[in-house]
Amino acid sequence: MKVVGSLEEFTTFHFSNIWGSLRNLIDFEKVEIPTSVRLVGSVHGEFPVDAYFPIFLEISKDYVREDLSGRFSCAGMDLGQKYYDSYWHPARTIPLPLFENDPELGVHGFLEGYCQLLDRWIDSPIPDNLPCAAIAIKTKGNYCEEREAQWILVLLLWPNNSARVLALELFEGALEDCISPEWYLNVSKLMPVDTAIEEIRKSSMNLPKWERPSSSLFVQPVFLGCILNNGKKESNEVSHWKHEWVYDRNDKLIEDLSLLLDEFHSIMDHS
Repeated sequence: MKVVGSLEEFTTFHFSNIWGSLRNLIDFEKVEIPTSVRLVGSVHGEFPVDAYFPIFLEISKDYVREDLSGRFSCAGMDLGQKYYDSYWHPARTIPLPLFENDPELGVHGFLEGYCQLLDRWIDSPIPDNLPCAAIAIKTKGNYCEEREAQWILVLLLWPNNSARVLALELFEGALEDCISPEWYLNVSKLMPVDTAIEEIRKSSMNLPKWERPSSSLFVQPVFLGCILNNGKKESNEVSHWKHEWVYDRNDKLIEDLSLLLDEFHSIMDHS
């Protein structure tokens, strides 16, 4: 069985970078798993953050990272790009899967096809660092003098019962135009899916309390968002997450998140 690292993680960081580059070289057209739900590719994973530059789902060295360079991190600024590239490497980025499914599928048909895909995932040539599912929680609001803060939690799931949680905090800076943000990233080690799901449940009960709050859920595969009852679905074409479900009350988000986590728990138990 292929694993995503191990519960003890890689002991040689640079070797894992080299291996990460090699195992992502795959032609997804050759991944022939004939089900009604198909894996058709992957993209560099990014946090669904409102910012002038991407922040990647990255396994940073020592599992933490911070950035205080503000707008100079913006891709397209020569100085910022040089600074950003000096410590970011695509091999450390966790990819996100791209799925397609037969358009006539209902909820039951999608879940059946998705479970069939997961049953064959581990013994296929699919890269072992590619998660089979992801959930993101985002809450934002004003933390001080109309300056915005964002807090994002991402749960990544693999079909071998491994999971990882990434947390991002982003704060607008003190400059007059408020576009000089600082951000802080924390990455968990691999853990069992049950443990990660419980961690997400507990964290969702303690969302930051800011002025003018707004919260959202994101999910991959996107189709599973059809079980969310309380959020307003909006397109998010600038993000690989494609859609978000927006909530004006945290209790409604928590209710839908619980449904989603229960569904994923059932799916992972089946696979």
